Amino acid sequence: MLDQSKLFTGNDNLIDNLISFENTIKQMDVEQAITVKFSNKGKVLSLIYKGMIFQGQVSRPLIHQLGGRAWRNAPDFKTVNKLWAVKFKENPNALEQELAEVFNQFDLSIRYTINAKGENKIYGIVTPTFIDVNQQQFRNQFMQQMEDITGLKPESEGIKKGAFGEVVENFKFDSDGFQTRFKYGLVYARNNGYEAYRVNWGREIIICTNGLKRWEGSKFAWKHTREIDLSQFIQRTIADGVGNQKFLEERIEIGRASALADNTIEHLSTRLSLAKASKERFIQRLAVESKAVGFNEWALSQSLTWLGTHEKGIQLRGRKQLTGLGTDILENSLSTVLAEESKIYYDGSYGLMLPKGFKQNYAVEK
Repeated sequence: MLDQSKLFTGNDNLIDNLISFENTIKQMDVEQAITVKFSNKGKVLSLIYKGMIFQGQVSRPLIHQLGGRAWRNAPDFKTVNKLWAVKFKENPNALEQELAEVFNQFDLSIRYTINAKGENKIYGIVTPTFIDVNQQQFRNQFMQQMEDITGLKPESEGIKKGAFGEVVENFKFDSDGFQTRFKYGLVYARNNGYEAYRVNWGREIIICTNGLKRWEGSKFAWKHTREIDLSQFIQRTIADGVGNQKFLEERIEIGRASALADNTIEHLSTRLSLAKASKERFIQRLAVESKAVGFNEWALSQSLTWLGTHEKGIQLRGRKQLTGLGTDILENSLSTVLAEESKIYYDGSYGLMLPKGFKQNYAVEK
């Protein structure tokens, strides 16, 4: 087990660093008219209020926080982002006025930092209902509730920064007797009015360390409001993971009981968008797995996820697709996967599964 005391001491403690940084955050309540100005070809947005200038990069958080309020009928960020781009191209001044009006319509505050040059940099936009959370206190509450609910003491695998600068800590919680292992990737949200506490789930098969496709869970998130209690969020997400682990165990047993037919495997092989050598590697791996657990859908799923996890000779994109296909077969069934329409990417190419009708035979060894 990791020495958790070492994970949370010194300069490497990202949670403490985040807390210390956020203690320097200042807040300006906007109670009068505000001016919005773009600069650097629309890449920088300035909020001018009471003689002070607050600058922010025009990126997803700021676009979503302001544009989402300006265009409340927009269903998602993709739509908001497109509207922003179109409006800026057509009439930047009109967009500035539209965004300034957001502060008249909503009770908002600007959170900001002061950099070494004395410039006010926007950290986020919040409302009076926003609830600040100390990330270390949240961590302590999570660990206690995890132990109370599952009877297991969560084991930290360390803290890291995610792709968007978010602080993430992975915890293991293994239930005795299960063939799968789950990781609970807890995202510690920044108090910037945009980020939410959420969970990134990781899953793998214990007996062979095969990875499974990322699972989003029920997409529970805690958004710094009183809409849902913080302890309820923790309880729901933990219960979500435990439930999915039990579901996978049931699907494994169903897969063991679902015998494969040679012609079905041949049909699957002809539809796999893989090089001939990789297809042959798949057939060889299926023979290995079948000798261990029988010629069934569990062996098929294991073959695909094994190649996706361990076969370095296949390109990364292909390996991810193999892991995804193996997971889909495990969670649904081979017949369901084969009946689905092949996915087409934006460039017109197909994914791992080619459309029905492709003919190419590979012998199946049992």
